Amino acid sequence: MRRTNRFLASFGPDIELLRPHLREVTLAAGQVLCEPGDRIRKVYFLHSGVVSKLTVFEDGAEIECALVGREGAVGALSALGLRTAVTRDVCHMRVQAHVCDAARLHDAAQESKVIHDSLDRYCAWKMSYAIRGGACNARHPVEQRLCRWLLACSDVLEETEIRLPQDVFAKMLGVQRTSVNPILQRLRADGLIELGRSRLILKDRPGLIARTCECYEAMIAAGNAVLGEAPSASITRFEPRGISAA
Repeated sequence: MRRTNRFLASFGPDIELLRPHLREVTLAAGQVLCEPGDRIRKVYFLHSGVVSKLTVFEDGAEIECALVGREGAVGALSALGLRTAVTRDVCHMRVQAHVCDAARLHDAAQESKVIHDSLDRYCAWKMSYAIRGGACNARHPVEQRLCRWLLACSDVLEETEIRLPQDVFAKMLGVQRTSVNPILQRLRADGLIELGRSRLILKDRPGLIARTCECYEAMIAAGNAVLGEAPSASITRFEPRGISAA
């Protein structure tokens, strides 16, 4: 059963302005949706999977600055004037999504205050996330950053299982795999995670939260403040629960 994109759902009845222009797509693991400098022509509203937004350096190195799942959309900020991509957007796994032309979302936002306000809140939320993430990358050690990333990825997926190889974790943090492997082994030995072939399961979320930096909770608090939600209703923190049909 497919889960509904929460960003689209926030449009309420005004989604009808966009519905005729939406089409369903399946995106492959590893598929690049855009590169820095590309014109943003499409907006992807994810129903499953996760997309990483990567800052790319001249030497080819990459580091993640944001994750997008069914709480958001890839390319949505084009409707508010960001017409050129500043990140490399990559699907980490198979993604189900609705897609529309960026121009159609822009037109809908001009016509609907509800859609425009949703875009404003989303932009503010992602900006606060990226600012805190950049500071975290500069300030905190790899183990804390890895725990934060695992928790954030689980939140976005709304699952305790992350079906990705370990080298992806290292790439997202901008470090070598040799830096990540010993940390993962320690986390497993301490009963916080379970490791398998191209998969990781979060076994003890409170334990992982205790091992990460303050940035994880700060990012959640910032999202709640921007979106006007109580902590129990956060769309940035995953709590194990049933998944309803779309």
